[in-house]
Amino acid sequence: MSDGRSRARISEEIKRELSAIVEFEARDPLIKDAFPTVMEVKLSVDARYARVFIAITDSEADKPTVLRLFERDRGFFRTELAKRLTLRYAPQLEFVLDETVERAIRLDKLLHDEEDEIVSD
Repeated sequence: MSDGRSRARISEEIKRELSAIVEFEARDPLIKDAFPTVMEVKLSVDARYARVFIAITDSEADKPTVLRLFERDRGFFRTELAKRLTLRYAPQLEFVLDETVERAIRLDKLLHDEEDEIVSD
């Protein structure tokens, strides 16, 4: 497992499968209504632990609550991953809120507001 390329490949497989599980098999309506997106999966060196970055696209969703629901249901997500992937160990999952998209949107808005001020002066 020391090969970085195989870890990257496994991370992508986990990301793809988790995305499908969240979209089609998550039972909690709060998770489904928040329209979560699996943005990235970072594996530990031994691939026993995975940090899963989740972006929540619904602006009205209570993000900390949705993140707690992911943490509560991580056993379900891990079990479903184990069924779909042929890995020796299904990694322990840690869900983290990814705010990269929101920051990019805010930065873009700030830049456009600044641009509008320069043009109007």
